Amino acid sequence: MFDNYSIPQKTYFEIASLGYLAVLYLISFHDPNREKIRSYKLFRYLEVNMLLALIVSVLTYTFAYPELGTPIPVCTILRTMDSIMCVMASRIFAVYLLAYVDTDGRLKPVMRIGNILIGTYLLLMLLNLPFKFILWYAPDGTYLHGSLFVPIVFTSPVYYLTSCISVLLFRMKFLGARERVALSIASFVTLFGVIIQAATDGIVLLSLPFGSVGIFILYFSLETADYHQLIKNNEKLRLAEQDAIKANRAKSDFLANMSHEIRTPLNAVLGMDELILLETEPGKETDPALIGRIREYAGNIRDAGQVLLSVINDILDLSKIESGKMEIKPGPYQLRTLIGDVHTMVRVRAEQKGLSYVQKIDPGVPDRLVGDELRIRQIMINLLNNAVKYTEAGEVEMEISMQDLTDSSLTLCICVRDTGIGIRREDLPRIFGDFQRLDEKNNHRIEGTGLGLSIVKRMIELMYGDISVSSEYGRGSVFTVQIPQEINRAPEEEAPSEDAAAASEANAFTTPDCCYLVVDDNSLNLLVANHFLDGLKGRVETARSGEEALQKMRQEKYDMIFMDHMMPELDGIETYERSRKDPDNLNLDTPVIMMTANALNGMREEYLDRGFTDYISKPVEIEELFKIVRRHLPPEKVQEAIS
Repeated sequence: MFDNYSIPQKTYFEIASLGYLAVLYLISFHDPNREKIRSYKLFRYLEVNMLLALIVSVLTYTFAYPELGTPIPVCTILRTMDSIMCVMASRIFAVYLLAYVDTDGRLKPVMRIGNILIGTYLLLMLLNLPFKFILWYAPDGTYLHGSLFVPIVFTSPVYYLTSCISVLLFRMKFLGARERVALSIASFVTLFGVIIQAATDGIVLLSLPFGSVGIFILYFSLETADYHQLIKNNEKLRLAEQDAIKANRAKSDFLANMSHEIRTPLNAVLGMDELILLETEPGKETDPALIGRIREYAGNIRDAGQVLLSVINDILDLSKIESGKMEIKPGPYQLRTLIGDVHTMVRVRAEQKGLSYVQKIDPGVPDRLVGDELRIRQIMINLLNNAVKYTEAGEVEMEISMQDLTDSSLTLCICVRDTGIGIRREDLPRIFGDFQRLDEKNNHRIEGTGLGLSIVKRMIELMYGDISVSSEYGRGSVFTVQIPQEINRAPEEEAPSEDAAAASEANAFTTPDCCYLVVDDNSLNLLVANHFLDGLKGRVETARSGEEALQKMRQEKYDMIFMDHMMPELDGIETYERSRKDPDNLNLDTPVIMMTANALNGMREEYLDRGFTDYISKPVEIEELFKIVRRHLPPEKVQEAIS
């Protein structure tokens, strides 16, 4: 019986596929990646099913011949099992692919239709055993196919594989580049093998060998331990990114709220101070001595408030600090005036703690320099405030000197000494880190974020300077700053004082025929804005809420509306948007100015994108307010002052 028998050539591909698939199975079986990953478990299931299908197919096409003595019922069962295993392999391949591309379960109907097809196919294969209409053996042992063989046997595999490819194309954008390539090649290769076998009526056996090639591609592309570890790492990075985005959003919300809470009362302080300065201008009939004292107090308040505002702006703008994009804007300034302002602000705080505050200035240091006055002022104040904060008795001293003097430049030296608690030697390397609070056990009662020295160091480095610290724990500290500065040799021009500039802007024009509406839930802010606008000789109305503002907009036509953002119930943006949709609003073409304490980077652009005409941040400066009024009023509404 076996004397002249040889294995059919058409099974050579299947035998080769069985060999390398068995090797692949052993490799993947010993793969350290045996965690409960759904795609990995499905891949193992696909491997086993393909191995069994190949074994059944090789047995079928090797021994399912009655002339070899194999009983016809056994031959029929082998042929039937071979067909069923091939169809099941295509189904499991489809399940595996859908596990990759259909993470949200939207494509379940694809599998439902496939399950109906495969259920129908299995039923027909069972009916075929007694009725012999798909495949069977003639009494003489000849193997026969019916006309329904190809439609019944290959409909399910072709449906599964074409559906997989269609789904893959539809969901391609949700996959990574590696997954797109591997799944596409594996799907097309497997489908090609099925189509060739169907087109040749099963004579060319390529469906299982090509399917094995697809499995080979899938394993080394998507199912190795390294790749699964990469996926896990990417998932961790994705979750970490989401956490970072949430934390950044929370930080931004916190900063916006903090900005509003700080700027709102500061707006009232600076606004009332500006009114004092305007009401006590030189030449008005009041007690000169009283006016002098009031103006001195108001000037000190204004200077301190402006410096506080500049510090708040820098601290709130953490994006600049973290990304190193803080800007340095050099310009001419007078060193001794700057030092005098710093002395005024620091001396009061030092005296409140019973400390002596001493300033020493090298008389040879030129007074007129070119540099970023605001940043240098902030550096001095931060260092001195730290010294006062951490000193309970003794004195705080700032000494100003110079090095490397040339005709056009020098190195400005700022030395701040204190007799405070000092810094431990092991803490010195961390002193300039972000949010560093050293020696918390002894310093827990001292307020502060620990950001001040970090800001100072970064600003100094941006000005190509250097800062160093020496300290003896329990005895005090010395901070030494060196910053290159240019010497201002330009002819000195007499510039108008800030008071005169503000008064000049305030008196430059009037708007007696205009009516303004100011919307703010804070009564002090309304008072400040009301008095500022009173200087323009127009009429000013106020609203304490968004609803009240909407009612007034329906009753009267205004020339300009100033809107606060953060108000209870109906905020400024909601009020503005409702007003634009209100058919009874008489102010659809009225300029609406966002006047808010929300002064973070990018807010101006956001408000303008929302449709607001312009934006002014609190604390409001009177000259800036008047510039906006002049900018957005028609020329016929503005009356120039007669000098």
